[in-house]
Formats: sequence, structure tokens, C-alpha cells
Amino acid sequence: DELAARAMETFQTPGIAIGVVQGGELVYAKGHGVREIGRSDPVDPDTIFQIASLTKAFTAAALGILVDEGKIDWDDRVIDSVPEFRMYDPWVTREFTIRDLLTHRSGLGLGAGDLLFWPEARSTIEDVIRAMRFLEPETSFRTAYAYDNLLYAIAGEVVARVSGVAWGDFVEKRIFEPLGMTECRSVPARLDADSSRATPHMVVDGELQTTFFSGGGVTAAAGGINCNVTGLAKWAALHLAAGALADGERLLSEETHAELWKPVTLLPVSAAAREHSRTHFSAYALGWGLADFHGDLLVSHSGGLQGMTTFIGILPERDVAVIALGNQWSNAPPAVVLEILSAYISETPEDWVAVAAEAGAERADEARKEVEKAFADRDAGSTPSLPLESYVGTYRDPWYGDVFVEGSEDGLVMRFSRSDKLTGPLEHFQYDTFVARWLDRSLLADAYVTFILGADGEVEAIRMKWVSPDTDFSYDFHDLDLKRVVGE
Repeated sequence: DELAARAMETFQTPGIAIGVVQGGELVYAKGHGVREIGRSDPVDPDTIFQIASLTKAFTAAALGILVDEGKIDWDDRVIDSVPEFRMYDPWVTREFTIRDLLTHRSGLGLGAGDLLFWPEARSTIEDVIRAMRFLEPETSFRTAYAYDNLLYAIAGEVVARVSGVAWGDFVEKRIFEPLGMTECRSVPARLDADSSRATPHMVVDGELQTTFFSGGGVTAAAGGINCNVTGLAKWAALHLAAGALADGERLLSEETHAELWKPVTLLPVSAAAREHSRTHFSAYALGWGLADFHGDLLVSHSGGLQGMTTFIGILPERDVAVIALGNQWSNAPPAVVLEILSAYISETPEDWVAVAAEAGAERADEARKEVEKAFADRDAGSTPSLPLESYVGTYRDPWYGDVFVEGSEDGLVMRFSRSDKLTGPLEHFQYDTFVARWLDRSLLADAYVTFILGADGEVEAIRMKWVSPDTDFSYDFHDLDLKRVVGE
């Protein structure tokens, strides 16, 4: 209880739910704080949170069920299930397997293509599949780790096509129902109207405020599940039992469960992990992260959406799992989980709240200094090359679609065709570069917008990148290749 209070205060988190599973039993389950600032509704173990990327392990398990049924193999080619699937490189297309969908080793950059679904973007699975062929790789196939979401959306489509059942229906029927996760839903639209639901929050200009719920949408298989500590405790118990249900029946075979926790893609080990966890290796398996943690195997995953963060950590050799769900975009959940887990290993557990707070403050300070330097070093006296009306137009990217630059009484406005959230005025920065200041300030994702002039002196393209390096990676503005549309 003291740890939860300290974490909420440190990270400005209104509410957090914590569950501890040991020996297959939920030995601690409690909510702390409130579901929403300005209201008195308390967080409890049944409070529903958006669990974000904790969903990825459910998608991997859904595929595991199909493996156990002999309908697919982990190393089957994706094009055998989704024939229209294409990557940028034809050889990669032919070699891309179901295992590759789950292990963040595609060669694409971090969060490539995420603007197709974020923030609250309108896309279909057909749009996602079509887009993959236009996303240029940053590294060779299977040589480097770079976290992605779109390939998990395609993994969900594999589940649907192989089983004949939509991903959401499959997860609810084949996983939630056998486990008794009665209040959990594959997407938020399926929640009961009277669900006890935590509201997401963001800190904007130092002030805590509510923000919008993510709708799940096309990437539900990557981060759409809504659940509570009570339900996730049953999910954790399943994994502590290597795929067996409480009654001894199996949801997953031992072989398949072992495959879910087999390292595939190596991750770099941070200095903080080496110092505070004595970590020597880190890897990504199938929907799970693996690392050594003070000599024990730690199986874990984090989740983050607008105004929500979650974390689950499992020490299988000690038969314990810890879950934390928070209703603010912060490091509170991972700090709480790691501190509890370290108490199972050491009589003097690491103060992970302090460690995470220090790391977060350093990162924010470095980002702030970089932004301040960029604005201090700019040529503030420069002017655009052309009259503002010359920049107005439609700009098209081959994988995303259209972005509009429009005129207003106060200057220029940028508007993304797929997301109403990405609308805001363009503030002149220097020369032909502007800064998009999105009207929804809770996005924390202002972006540089540079207009490229052709040999004839007319605008022909736009390049974008985020202003602050602390911007969430799903705002992959830098992946856009926006060319001006002429003659339409």
C-alpha cells in the first residue's frame, strides 16, 4: 500500500490497481486512488483499464492454440495465410513467417507506420496490409530489434483467416472464456455500458488532465484489450502453470507454451538494467520480453496508450507474477512491479520508484534542452521563401494517404486525413520550416514541417519529424514521404 501511494505521488498517477499471483492464487489484489481526477469513484481490483501492448501476448497465445490444433506452424510463411501480404523487399515477403510477425525483427524502423492507427486514425486491415509494401526498411531483415504494432495487426488477421473467426471473437471465446476472464473485452467497444472503467490522464504543461480513450481499431491485436487485475491474474496463473488451466485441462500444450517464452530477438541491455537488475541479457520472444533479473528469469511486458500504462512481470522459478495497471502515462506500473518482484529475491529490494523517476527526469531534461537549443539556434529573423498561400495544398504519402495544408485568418493549418486529432496551426520556425502545434495539447507530439521547393521554386514536398525526442514513437512523422498533389 505504501509503495502504491509513493508511486502515485511520484508519477502524478490518479489510480493504480495491483495484483500479485503466487502458487496459482491471487494473494494480493487492491486498487489505490481514483478512476478519474475530480471524482471520488475508487480504483479496485475489478476496475477496467486499457492494457495496451499486454495484448500482444494474447495474440501470440491465439496463434499458439492454432499451432496446437495443427492448423499452422510458427515458421509458416505469412503469404500462405494472407496472400496479398507484401513487404518492401520481395525476398523478405517470400521469407516472412508467422514468428517474424511477433518478434520485432522485420527490418522496419521503430513504430513504422503507426500513424495508420494513431492517434485514433481511421484505417482498415486492408489499408495496413497495403501499406507494408511502401515502408522502407532501416536494417536488414532479422538483424535488429525495432518494436512494431502493424505486424501484430497482421498477426490478428492470420488468426482470423486460419480460424474463420475474427480475432476479437477468437480471443474472447478461446482464451477469456476458459480462463473465466468474464469482465475483459477484446476491444473497448464491447465493454458493458456500466463497466467500472478507469479514465486515462496525461500531464500537460505540468498539470494533470483527463484525455481521450483509445478506440482499439485496426490494431486491436496489438493493443486493444480492456481488462482488470482480477482477469489478468487468471492469465498470469495460466502462464505460471505453463499453459494449464486451474482444472488441469490445457489451454496451450507445454511445447507451445515453451515456444512463447523462447528468446528470438536480442535486445540491448541498458546501463540502468545492468546496475539495478544485474541484467546480462534481454530478448523478445513471442509476445513477451525476457531478461535475467538478479539471477532469476523475468518474463514481462509493458503497455502504453494515451493516458494509460500497464506492466506484468513473471518470475516462473519463484512461481510469482505481479500486475500493475495505471491511469496515467507514466512509469508507475513498471516501477511498482519491479519493486515487488525484487522483494521476492532480496531482503533489501531496489527502490524502483526512485530509479524510474530519476531516469524519466533525466530523459525529459535532455529532451527539453534539445528543444531549447533548436529554438535558440534557429534564424528567428528568417522568412518563408514564398507567400503563405503558396504552401496550401494536398500532400500524399504512398502508405499513409493525404495530409492537407490549408489557409486560415491566422496563417496555415495542417490536417491529417486519417486522424482528426492531428489538426493544428503551423507556427513559423525558420526559412521554410514550420512547427505543427496540434490543437489537442495532450498529444505531446508537436512536429517540424519542412516544405521542399523544386527547381522551379514551387513547393513539391513535405518532410516531417517530431520536435521533442521524448515524443512517443508511434508518431512516426519521419516515415512520411509527402509529395504535393498537382492536377486533382
